[in-house]
Amino acid sequence: MSRGRTARAVADLVGLGVRGIGLVPRLEAEALISAAGEPHDLDPGALEPLRAMCESMAEDLRMAPRGRVLMARRLLEILRQRRLLLERDLAGLLPPVSDSSPPIVVTGFPRSGTTLSHRILSLASDARSPQWCELMQPSLDPGVAPPRARARRLSRHRLAIRALDLLTPDLRRIHELLADGPEECTHLHELALDSESFALLGPVDRYREWLDDRTDARRRERYEWQDRCLRAIHVDRPPEERGERWVLKAPQHLCQLDDLFDRFPGATVVRMHRDPIAAMASTGSLVACASLIPTRGLPGGRGQDLLEIFNEWQERGDEAMSRHPDRILEIHYDDLVADPVEFVERVHGFADIPFRSAHADAIRAHLASRPKHHFGRHRYRLEDHDLDPDAVRAQLAGYIERTDRLRTTTAG
Repeated sequence: MSRGRTARAVADLVGLGVRGIGLVPRLEAEALISAAGEPHDLDPGALEPLRAMCESMAEDLRMAPRGRVLMARRLLEILRQRRLLLERDLAGLLPPVSDSSPPIVVTGFPRSGTTLSHRILSLASDARSPQWCELMQPSLDPGVAPPRARARRLSRHRLAIRALDLLTPDLRRIHELLADGPEECTHLHELALDSESFALLGPVDRYREWLDDRTDARRRERYEWQDRCLRAIHVDRPPEERGERWVLKAPQHLCQLDDLFDRFPGATVVRMHRDPIAAMASTGSLVACASLIPTRGLPGGRGQDLLEIFNEWQERGDEAMSRHPDRILEIHYDDLVADPVEFVERVHGFADIPFRSAHADAIRAHLASRPKHHFGRHRYRLEDHDLDPDAVRAQLAGYIERTDRLRTTTAG
C-alpha cells in the first residue's frame, strides 16, 4: 500500500473520515461545525475548545498536508458523534449502567505500565472494558441494524490499524492497538474536546493554555461526556457482552481524580509508578512517533516541557492521594512486570473483588501470546529529548525514593 493510499485509508476507514462528506473543510472551528451540520443550540460547548484546538494546530504545529485532512476529518467525526450521543441521551435512550461492583480505573504517567495493567485486569470474566473501535465511535451508525453496524465499525477499525502500521511502522512497537481490544478513556476525552492527549501532535501551547484556564464546571464536562459515551457503548453491545463492572484506564485521569470520583462513586484507582527516566524517555519517543502522522515532526528542545508535565501530573496525583487515601492503590511498574498475576490478585484484594483461577489462566495465556518485544524492541533515551538523566534523577530524587519504597520485588 502506497503512502498516499495509506493516508486515505486512515482517513476513510477509522472514523477519521466522516461518511457521506466528500470535500474536507478548512481546519477552522466554524467551518468544521458548519460542515458537520452541527446545531449550535444542541452542542454549544463544542465551539470554544474546538477553536482552541484549530488555532493551536495553525499556530503551534508544522502540519503536513495529510495532517490537515486527517485532523479535519477526525474532528468532523467527533462533532458527528457528539450530536448522536446528545440526541440519544435527550431521548432517554442511554440509561444508567448498573455495576455488580465499583469500577477499577488504572492511571499513572504515560509509559508507566498502565496499558499492561489495564489489559490483564480486563481479562476477568465479569469485567467490561471499552474496545478501541467503540472508543473511536461510541455510538453506532443510526438506521443500521446493530449487528451489522457493529461488524461494519469493527472492520473499519481493523483496516485502519493496518493502515497506521504502514504509515508509522514504529508505533506498534511502542503501543499496540487492537480494534476489538481494551483501550484507554483518552479517546472519550478527545470526544469531549478536552484531552491532554492532544499534545501527542506536538507542542500545542495554545490548546494547553485553554486546558489550564478552563473553569471547574468546564473541567467536569470531560467526565460527563465519558459517562455518556460509556452508556452508549454498553447499550449498543449485545447483552451477553456487557459484563458486570467497568475496568478503565487513562494516564490523564491522574490530572482529575476528584472529578473521576464524583462521576464514578466507589471507583478503585490503581496509580502506577515507574522509574521517571525510563517513563519520560519512552513517552518522548511515543510523542515523536505519533506526531509524524499529522505533522512534519517535532521541534527540538522539548525535554524541559516533558519534565514540567511529569512534575505537574505527579503533584496532582499526590494532592488527590491526600484526599482519597483509601481509594487509590499505588503500585510500582517493577512489581507488575515481575509477577502480573500477583499484581492483579493484589488489585482485586484492594478493591474487594474475588480473584478466580480462570482469570489467572487468562492472564498467562495473554502474556504467552504477547511476549515482550514481539513487535521488536522499543529503544529510547532521555538524552534524545535534550535532558541529562543524571540531572533529572537528582531533581526527582524525592519522588524516586518514595516510589521505590512501594516495590515488593527486588527487580532493578
